[in-house]
Amino acid sequence: MAKFFIGLLLIVISIIALMFVAKDQQSQHAPMPWDVTIMPDGNPSVFTIHLGTTNYQQAQEYLRQYGKTAAFTEAEKASTVEAFFDSIHLGGLDAKLVLNLAVPQQQIDLMLTRAAQARIQPSGARRYDLSNQDNAALINAKVNVITYIPSVRLSQDMVTFRFGDPTKIEHDNETDSELWFYAEIGLSVRFKQGEKTILQYQMINN
Repeated sequence: MAKFFIGLLLIVISIIALMFVAKDQQSQHAPMPWDVTIMPDGNPSVFTIHLGTTNYQQAQEYLRQYGKTAAFTEAEKASTVEAFFDSIHLGGLDAKLVLNLAVPQQQIDLMLTRAAQARIQPSGARRYDLSNQDNAALINAKVNVITYIPSVRLSQDMVTFRFGDPTKIEHDNETDSELWFYAEIGLSVRFKQGEKTILQYQMINN
């Protein structure tokens, strides 16, 4: 009887060990922000999201999370519809993720008539939380921009190690920040003293 229980215990321990190994392997193979693939249409794919092709519903399935959507308006800028993932875990890194969805301006205008009252953002933009009807209508909207904000600030040395030297560097005096561009993969990286690093991936071919 003792041998039976010892054998059973060893089996249970083995199963638990395999679960941890599988979890570790899944983490190791999870998509990382520097794993960017240029697809046949010339646009980047990152986090398994192919910009210009993957729709919002598919993105949520890949990320295994539901996002929250809102529309934004700002003077002298085009209105946008964005989906937010305030806390997401990818490849061992915690981050905030924002997806810009390709929605025609006429459709955004209709959404705004059904949206909740606007809230002024620190940037000066107005945020409108969308109705349930309009949220449901967004599942087929294509993702055309990904903004990735890791919880840990990435240094310029870390970004250079992962992406190489940028193709162009600009200084934004208005926001006192520095922008690095990687044109070949549609990536821009924003550095600002005391703030988190912001990585933004955009379509190369529209």
